[in-house]
Amino acid sequence: MNRRRFPHRGRRSRSGEVVSRAVLLEESLALALLDESPDPAALVDTTGRVLSVNRAARAAGASADPDAAAAPERVPPFWAGVAERERLLALALGPDGSRNEAATFPEGEEAAGSWLVSGRALREPPESARVLLVARAAPPPQAPAPCERDAVTGFLLREPFRRALDALVESASGGPIALIALDLDDFKALNDTHGLAAGDEYLRRFADLLRERAGPEALIARLGGDEFAVLLPGEPVAEAGRHAERIVEATSRLVPVYDGRTLSVSATAGVAVFPDHAPRSTDLLLVADLAMHQAKQRGRGRVQIHDPAVRERDRIGILRGQADRVRVAIAEGRILPFFQPIAEVASGRVVAVETLARIQEEDGYVTSPEGFLVAAERFGLVTAIDKVVIEKAFEALSQHRRRAGVDLEMSLNLSGLDFEDDGLVGEISRLARARGIRPDRVTFEITETAALRDLARVKNFTAALRAEGFRFALDDFGVGFSSFRYLRELPMSTLKLDMSYVRTLPSVMENRVFVRGIAEICRGYGVKTVAEGVESKEILALLRELGVDRAQGFQIGRPSPDLPTPPRDRPASGAFPPVPV
Repeated sequence: MNRRRFPHRGRRSRSGEVVSRAVLLEESLALALLDESPDPAALVDTTGRVLSVNRAARAAGASADPDAAAAPERVPPFWAGVAERERLLALALGPDGSRNEAATFPEGEEAAGSWLVSGRALREPPESARVLLVARAAPPPQAPAPCERDAVTGFLLREPFRRALDALVESASGGPIALIALDLDDFKALNDTHGLAAGDEYLRRFADLLRERAGPEALIARLGGDEFAVLLPGEPVAEAGRHAERIVEATSRLVPVYDGRTLSVSATAGVAVFPDHAPRSTDLLLVADLAMHQAKQRGRGRVQIHDPAVRERDRIGILRGQADRVRVAIAEGRILPFFQPIAEVASGRVVAVETLARIQEEDGYVTSPEGFLVAAERFGLVTAIDKVVIEKAFEALSQHRRRAGVDLEMSLNLSGLDFEDDGLVGEISRLARARGIRPDRVTFEITETAALRDLARVKNFTAALRAEGFRFALDDFGVGFSSFRYLRELPMSTLKLDMSYVRTLPSVMENRVFVRGIAEICRGYGVKTVAEGVESKEILALLRELGVDRAQGFQIGRPSPDLPTPPRDRPASGAFPPVPV
């Protein structure tokens, strides 16, 4: 590209306004990125006149005409009519820009199909603004894979439901999203009295009732053995409360008969609405759960809409209950390590795992960290959990090496509280020696939040284990503002890119630029990069293009209690079968 040197004080544009050097540099960078982008991209003015397009946009039927008297009515693949153009530009010129606006073009055109268009202003509106637009082909709608659904009810499981909630909240334009948290009162007693088969029969009948009462627009999940969630897009507080009352009332009249025995339980519901009660999806789940527990305290079989005034008091009470559950799980040996595979992006081979803590509940259900980690940290139990996980993970790695003949790499997470345990370094060293674990195959992951607690203590801790050969990774990179500082000051051998950047790589051009730059910087430091949250072949292909070393996410593999093992007909070479791309 022909690079122009801009004067320090700016210059006048053709329309006569003085444009600052910083603005010109930003526009120059955007133009340079246009032809680098595999997605159709265009630079337009506030009226929609097309100033510049890249190769991908031209291939889709777009063309530039900066001297046109008026904006074109349609520019594939960015807008198909005047109304779409006006909406897209109005959002792009707003404070948050536009994100994933739909545009559809008929068969027979270069841009045939559905597109998602994002845009942002490169200068301050109104008159002098320029808008950068990027389009991507809309993915075809896909039903969740069978493994994402509960086998008894057919509802989504917790993790895919959480992802769906995240996506819905992220794409919401301010409209309400209601969440009903449901709990079947004394369902465990029904199982104990009538047997698991009777409990499953009740759940199937309850699932039918819930589908009917929730309606076709609802998204329903089974979050635990007797816990359910109903997501109702566009439903305000009062209507969601009435909706929950109808579900609770219908449940009280549900009395299926199994093997001659009548099955009956009540339901208790808590209601919370985005954004009135919570600004983020994780908060929405928490406050709905809090409201449900408030209802239980008042007698069960009823509905409680979230009341912010009592949130903190009830939150502490719930956390105490969760902490008690954690203490019992530790004492009874029900803390489990699960392992999620990590693959080399270039070859697709699985070469490492991240170890994740889980609790096996008394009813056999396995709970992920979001169900206990906050309580464990609040009540000082997280280090006890980490010690159990490290010991069991080392034992699993040792057995796996003897059984499969593969020297797999393993990473484990450390909490900020772990660095305050003066005996943990010695405990880790002792456990590794006892199991015959090579320290250079073990990486401990540290978040910026953990490092912020006491950087000097963290440096001493990492230096002591680094001297024995253990390695360290900086987790959730890009979330905080000081991440580069920790990359310089701590002995990091790996950097893990936060999934908030990775999941949006196909749709957010700025994130692709950021990830490419981080990958190049890390190569200069001699640090490996790992992308978290890789959930599609498209993202995996982009990571290869951007120079990222490794990938982790559901596209690579889900967390499992078992370490990955190569096929029997393959020699044990320290590598695993390629992940399909």
